Amino acid sequence: MKLLLTLSVAGALTVCGSLTAKAQLLNGSLDETYQQEIVPGFFLPKPAIWVNEGFRVITGPFEDEMSSEPWAGPAPTPDTNPGDFGVFFKAFTGDTANGPTTAHLFQEADAVQGTTYMFTGWAGAEANYLAARSVFAIDFFDFNNTLLGTTELDLVAAGLFTGNGQPFNYKEYSITATAPDNAFSLRVRVSMIGGLANPIGGGQAFVVDDFSLVVVPEPTSVVLVVMGLLGLLVVRARKGGSR
Repeated sequence: MKLLLTLSVAGALTVCGSLTAKAQLLNGSLDETYQQEIVPGFFLPKPAIWVNEGFRVITGPFEDEMSSEPWAGPAPTPDTNPGDFGVFFKAFTGDTANGPTTAHLFQEADAVQGTTYMFTGWAGAEANYLAARSVFAIDFFDFNNTLLGTTELDLVAAGLFTGNGQPFNYKEYSITATAPDNAFSLRVRVSMIGGLANPIGGGQAFVVDDFSLVVVPEPTSVVLVVMGLLGLLVVRARKGGSR
């Protein structure tokens, strides 16, 4: 009886875990890259499939707001193979002459209204990184690509600069959001807003790596699965006792 109970509980946990299904997010490790021309004749790697946008308040769009770097995704991020890349956001490209830098890295996926999604990733920063805001976000859009709503996580408030003894004080962060009515697509996004060169100098990197997007099951679904499996256990136990 104890063995059956153990197996049934393990089975329930396995099924509940499978309800947290992965949503469509490609190159979540950020290891696949392509060569982007920064200025004529000069190229840097950037994460493939992901969209990146950079602009400065005074001079407008530009391409040197971020790049993929092998040193930007060390442990404790989970994927540290020899070809591992993280993304390096360059706050120091914002200055008096060009204006503060804003940079977005994002990817879009299908969304279903009423469904809850969880976006998870790693982020870290050096002590002299300077920006107005640094966020993880989930944006929802309707069929006409009209923004319906945004949920943001302020990384500084969540502990971006809190020391933990790891390179860049790297930590894992998660944000959850439920798709509103008429949601058709979503965008998971990392944004550096208002980046500036720190006059103090020193290390100013903001780095991110290893993202995932999952669908979070409704609590009632989990309860029903567990109750169903435990009910099956009771039926089997009664049958066994009647032999």
